Amino acid sequence: MKEEFEKNGYYVLRGVLTEAEVDQLAMPIRAAFTRGDYDTFHRGPAYPAAGIHSMGPRVLEDHPEIADVSLAHPKIMEAIEELFGEPATLAQYWSIMRPPGAGLADKPFVNGSGAHYDYKPWRCVGSYVKWMFAVIPFIDYTETAGPLTVSPGSHLKSPLMPSDGRVHPVEAAQVPKASEIELIDPSLKKGDVVLMNGFLWHEPRPNYGNSDRCGLYMKFHAKSSPPACGPTIYPTAVHEHLSDEAKHLVPYHRGDGRFASIEEEPVDCIEEGQVLIEDRDEKVLVLGNEVDGWRLPRFDAKEDATAMILDACNVMGSIFKGAEEELGLKLPWLSWLVDLAGPAAAEDAGEWRCRVYGHRTKTSAPTLKLSDGEYAWMSTEQLKEAVTDNKLTDGADILKWLHMWQNEEDEDGQPVTRSFGVPSTHVAYFKYNGNGNPEGTYLVGEFDENGLPMPAEA
Repeated sequence: MKEEFEKNGYYVLRGVLTEAEVDQLAMPIRAAFTRGDYDTFHRGPAYPAAGIHSMGPRVLEDHPEIADVSLAHPKIMEAIEELFGEPATLAQYWSIMRPPGAGLADKPFVNGSGAHYDYKPWRCVGSYVKWMFAVIPFIDYTETAGPLTVSPGSHLKSPLMPSDGRVHPVEAAQVPKASEIELIDPSLKKGDVVLMNGFLWHEPRPNYGNSDRCGLYMKFHAKSSPPACGPTIYPTAVHEHLSDEAKHLVPYHRGDGRFASIEEEPVDCIEEGQVLIEDRDEKVLVLGNEVDGWRLPRFDAKEDATAMILDACNVMGSIFKGAEEELGLKLPWLSWLVDLAGPAAAEDAGEWRCRVYGHRTKTSAPTLKLSDGEYAWMSTEQLKEAVTDNKLTDGADILKWLHMWQNEEDEDGQPVTRSFGVPSTHVAYFKYNGNGNPEGTYLVGEFDENGLPMPAEA
């Protein structure tokens, strides 16, 4: 399995689920689409109208038991962690409903015209570098229903570049025009599960049939490869349902209903963001003064109002806005370090979550629009002195985060491979992963003087 997966970028677990298990999984998902309880309900004609209707993890709140036949199915979990060689974390739990006619347009569909891959630094469910899909079809993906086709070996075209000591750029392959893409149909049947490298090019074909094409599209990332935008937040109900052996799959969750979902607008599930900003000389930005003490920059966090379900939980746009408005500092990118969680300060206000990011500037001690004495750039030794003097809020945590950041480690002291994260609205600057590009690669991790991703070459 591993040799074939590494060579081709995918592997099909044939008949891994029984028909009864697939039906157990599909029933509550299909029912949610029928009653309009899905995330794209307010975005265009509703199911059963032709279109691509999708739903995130909301179904897991009322039906956590379907985790047993999907994300935590023993055979699926075992295969994923064997391929990773380490523990896995669930990143995406996404159901797609394609009624008859979905994917069809006025002109005939051209095979290869929808080819793409899902490394996306603007999404929590795409901003990592060691990850895979696990797709469970609820029906046979025939030529009529619309197969999920794949381009064998295409994942090898996007190499990970060496780290600068904090984060890794990616030489992201540019997907060419349709005629230059080789796609094959792995002939997925009900009960099969296809595992796909996250950098593998793939394409869903239109539904020419007379019945729904529906399936579950999960993503998992290796523990050592965290999402740059931060993790997706799941309902606590599913975490509590999982066995002790599987709870590590869903470590980030809330029990107050504020998880990754779209009602008429995105549900905010991150209240605050803090940023450990390090300059070129390894000094860290702190705000405050010598009398009252110091703290990391923190900002109110909010989802992008235009976000779709796969954009959920990325609050970087609000952090960028806060940094520019309050500090006069343009942040081109961030990379997630840790989430802090607990009860909200106000009574009966549910839960609270703060997302902590790292960033390193290209210059030494950038000047802010704050007055002198209201901020400082401190070395590690100065930070330690401030902790000793009880002059640094959350000082012990900040020293730990700084160690994690500078040594490329996680909270447990294990090595991690971090990458670049940007706001979901930055999608407009990235064209590499969709059809029709010139041959070559695009370096994810380069930004212009305005802090925006460098444009791709024509």
